[in-house]
Amino acid sequence: MQGQEDKVFRLKKALYLLKQELCSWYNRIDASLLDSGFDKCDGEPTLYIKESDNKLLIIVLYVYDFIFTGSNDLIIDDFKEVMKSEFEITDLRLLIYFWA
Repeated sequence: MQGQEDKVFRLKKALYLLKQELCSWYNRIDASLLDSGFDKCDGEPTLYIKESDNKLLIIVLYVYDFIFTGSNDLIIDDFKEVMKSEFEITDLRLLIYFWA
């Protein structure tokens, strides 16, 4: 606002809504992955593994993103198509660098 550049907004409720939104997103993707046959790792609740016909797909959730890898390109492409049909996603291609 012009003339009030020295003032700061205090956003208590916005932070709560973001936290609530993240929880809702996590519950939705968790249910989707479990319904798709993934097993959730007991020691790491954001790690999912699906093994079938000697094919392996591993997914790690991180905030609003997920990183995945698999034993072959076909299982990865199939997973991408399933995710695109349920969620609005952006495919950033191969992971070059990851820092947590």
